[in-house]
This record gives sequence, C-alpha cells and structure tokens, in this order.
Amino acid sequence: MKRLRRRWQELRDRLMLDPFWRLVFHFGERLFSGGGEAGEGELSLGIGAVLALLATPGLFITVLLFDKYSSTLRFLRGGAPFDPYAQSLPDQYFYFSFSMAITGVVTALKWDSIFPTRRDYMNLAPLPVRTRNIFLANFIAIVTIAVLFVVDVNAVSSLLFPYLATMEKGTFYDFLGFLGSHALGVLLCSMFIFLALFAVVGTLMAVLPHQLFRRLSLYLRVIVVIAMLALLCTSGALPRLLAEPSGMRSPVLDWLPPVWFLGLARSLIGRAGPQLAQLGALGIRIMAVTAVLAAAVYILSYYRYFIRIPETLDIAVRSRAPRKLVPDWFWDRLLLRTPFERACYGFALKALARNERQSLLLGGFLGLGLVLASLSLASGVARAGGHAPAVPSPEFLAVPLILGYLVICGLRFVFALPAELAANWAAQVIVDRSRHHAERLARKVTLSLVWPWVLLVGVPVYAYFWGWMVALAHLAVVMSLTYCLADWLLRDFRKIPFTCAYSPLKHNATGTVMAYAFGYILFTVTIAEWEHALLLRRPWHLWFMVVGILVAGGVLTRFRRGELDPKDLVFEERPMPAVELLNLTGRLPQE
Repeated sequence: MKRLRRRWQELRDRLMLDPFWRLVFHFGERLFSGGGEAGEGELSLGIGAVLALLATPGLFITVLLFDKYSSTLRFLRGGAPFDPYAQSLPDQYFYFSFSMAITGVVTALKWDSIFPTRRDYMNLAPLPVRTRNIFLANFIAIVTIAVLFVVDVNAVSSLLFPYLATMEKGTFYDFLGFLGSHALGVLLCSMFIFLALFAVVGTLMAVLPHQLFRRLSLYLRVIVVIAMLALLCTSGALPRLLAEPSGMRSPVLDWLPPVWFLGLARSLIGRAGPQLAQLGALGIRIMAVTAVLAAAVYILSYYRYFIRIPETLDIAVRSRAPRKLVPDWFWDRLLLRTPFERACYGFALKALARNERQSLLLGGFLGLGLVLASLSLASGVARAGGHAPAVPSPEFLAVPLILGYLVICGLRFVFALPAELAANWAAQVIVDRSRHHAERLARKVTLSLVWPWVLLVGVPVYAYFWGWMVALAHLAVVMSLTYCLADWLLRDFRKIPFTCAYSPLKHNATGTVMAYAFGYILFTVTIAEWEHALLLRRPWHLWFMVVGILVAGGVLTRFRRGELDPKDLVFEERPMPAVELLNLTGRLPQE
C-alpha cells in the first residue's frame, strides 16, 4: 500500500507540472469536496475514506446472500431443488438498481459541482488559458471521477456475487462469464443514470434563465432522490413481472432501466428469455442515445454557462415581499410565546427552505418515508382485495406513522448541520445563552412540519373510508406519538437550528443507526398492530391508548431530566473526551 501511494504521489507531482493536468486535478478535487468554503462544520473526509464508505454497502449486501446460496445450509434445511441462475435473477436486478440508485443520489447531491463556479471563473478567466482547455479538463475530471465512483461502488459485489451464483453449478469459465456480464451491467446502469441526469441538468441550464434554474434545481434534486429510492424498492415486484407469459410482457418493464441492462447481462451468458433479450437490445440503443445527448448538451450548456457567470448573481434578488399563507400575528398568538421563539422559528424555516444540503437530506428522509409508506399502502390494498375493510388494517394505520417517524428523524439530523457558519456571530451576540427555549423551539418547528399534513390530509382520508370516529381517534394516536418522539429526540437540545459547528456523526454511529432501526419497527409496525387490535374491539378504545402514550411520555421526560445538566446555549458542540474526569473539586474547565 505504501509503495502504491508513493508511486501515485510521484505520478501526481509529475502531472502537476503541466498546467492542463493541474486543471484536471483541480476540478476532480472540487467534485469530491463539493466546492464549499472551509469551516462550514461539515464532516470532512478524505478521498480514501469516501471510497471506503461507498464500497461498504455492496460488501454487506453480498455477505447477507451467503445464507441463500450456501449448499450446506440448504442441505441442513431439507435440500430443496435449487437453480442458482434462476434464483440469482432478482438478486442481480437488486444489484443493478442499487448501483443506479446510489449513483443517481450522489449525482443529484453533487451536480452543482459539475459545472465551474464563480470562483473558478474569477481565478481562471484572467489567466492565459483557453476556454477549450478548461472545458476539456473539466470533462476529463468528470468522466474519471464517475468511472472511479462506479467501479468503487460495485467492485466488491461484482466479485463476490458471481462467485456465489456459480460456486455450486458452474466451472471457472462460467464464473468469469458471469463476472464479466454482471460487472458490465452494473457499470452501464451507473453510467446511464449519470449521463441521463447530466443531460437533464445541462438542458435546463442551457434553456432556463439562471434565477429560474436555481429555484427549480433544489426541487428537481429532491425528486431525483425520491425516484432513486423508489427504483430501489422495485426489486420485490420484479419476479412477478417477469413471470408473466412472453406474449403478455408487462409495460412496466419498459420503464425500468435496470431491467434493460439485466437483459443485456443475461443475454451475454445465454440465460435470457425472449422478454429480457428484447429489453437488453432496447437498453443498448437508449444508452447510445443518452451518451450522445449528454455530450452535446454538455458542450452547449458549458460554454453558455461559463460565459454568463459574470452577468449572474449568486443570491436571488426579490422584487417583492414573499407571500405568507398564514400571517405572523397568528403564529405569535397561537404557537410562539417568547421573542426568542418568534425570531428563531422563522429563521429555522427559512434556513431549511433556502439551504440545499439541509433540504436534500430532509428530502432523502421524506423520500424514504414515501417509498416505505407506499409499500405499506400497496400491501394493505393487496390484503384487502380492492375493498375497504370494516376497520383499517395495520398496513393502512402505519402510513402516517412511517411518514411522521422519518420526517422527525430527518429534522433532528439536519438541525445539527450548520447553514452558514460564518454568520452565526449575530446569534452569539444577540441571544442570551442562559435564557433560551431551544428545545421547545426545535420541537415546535418539527411538529409544525408534521401535524398540518396529518390534519389536512390524514383526517379526511380516514374519515372517508372508515368514518370520523376512527379518523379522529387514529390521528390523535399519531399526534401524541409524534409529540413524544420529537420530545425524546430533542431532549437537552441546546442549539439554535443550523448554527452549531459540530458534525452530528458521533463515535457511536453504528449503535445510533441500530437504535433508529429498532425505533422504526416499534413506532410503525408494533403500534399499528396494537391499534388494529383495539379497533377490532371498539374504536373509542384508541383514546385510552392516547392517554397511555401521553402519560408514558411525561414519565420518561421526568426521569431523563437532571438538575445538574448544563443548560447554556451552545454554538460549537465539542466531541466527547477520550477520558472522563470526575471533577471532584468542582472547578470549571478552562477554555
């Protein structure tokens, strides 16, 4: 490893002597770093750490498949007939959709870094460097980083999965053939979504005015994240769609890009049926058209965007005051009690709406919630057979619980990410650190983004299908649960949202993820089953459940609050020290 690192450093130093390759390295490093200013408080990882994190999911997913393909375990369970090539079809589709989803999400998060920024223009335009060279350097950096990223995400799974699929029935040449076709398939999946999104953003930049593009960019990126998560969840429906007769091919398959490249990969090893073979040929044609379109759009939009940089503003200028659905006096009288809450409530909502990183991360949580809620809703519809049951099934009851849980967890996560750290001096100067209501403020911001949708959408829908009694009782359960969840997650929250300078990733990140996963099961599946059991008796029994939830939440709140806990507002959260001191003397630590 040290030898390879030394060789790479020697090659890099040699290439950096050439101005063109120096530009290539500059654009490549900007793609990894995101081009943000230093000191934003975000988690800074090196290229090696980023690549290691991206390669980890493929390794874990493949390890979990050992149970399915192990002939020893299958023998101990009874030795049922097993065709590894047929059984590997849905797993291979999952790898293809996973590769496409990960690439699409990262491209959506990073597409602001694909084109040069104002800082690049100010630094490069005065230099004796041709615009053509800047264009080629950026293009080479983009293609290189994209290929490196695709190979890194799929390297481990592309080696282990073909081995699992061919270790029982197949020769070494079968393994090589499966490995080559599978690696080509995941590579094409990733490159296709990268080029497709590249063509979309390039077209919008070339056609739309700059200010309009900036407004639409965030919404489009959130839609892309949600679409990629939804694509990943189509793995469960693929076997049923492919099981249809060849003359009755489902039209859904024509709109699933991973199926195109799955058909191509299966055709290369002679394991594709008529449907997959046709879709594989379709994938080749669409891939070629997408590559040509992306290249043409990139050339057009790059030159137009680079030339327009001096004429554009980084900050949109409003010609009028923004419209408000609800006047300020309504919130002041109903929700906000203190000047601290009135000032910070509006700041938190505006910071969440105007900062792309926070909005995209929250959109990812919301997208995951929409996908899981849609799966639960589809399962409930299939279970009911197309008719509304007398009482809602656990799948129907879990829909608002899933959305509420993931939105609240997402808000708790993004609250700790600073929006513009260099500007938090104003809050430090104005706000009294010892007299604040940060925890109550964060809870009100969280619930104001959850409860209106529960009341405006959930109550009418449940009332239409199951009556007002069931609707009001169920939504009371949802509101009490979300209140207790927000209160628990925001315990000892001593920050103004988006102003603290420490990353939310702690040392026990693995334990935190497991706790959130366990909480998801308890909050959605278990609670929905309890509600369904009570509804089978009497709908008004749910009100006893509401009282029990609020009482339990109040008891837990009293137990977890301590008089000796620090209460001062913080703007720079420090990590936990490696060694804790008892501080028996009672002296305050020196800053």
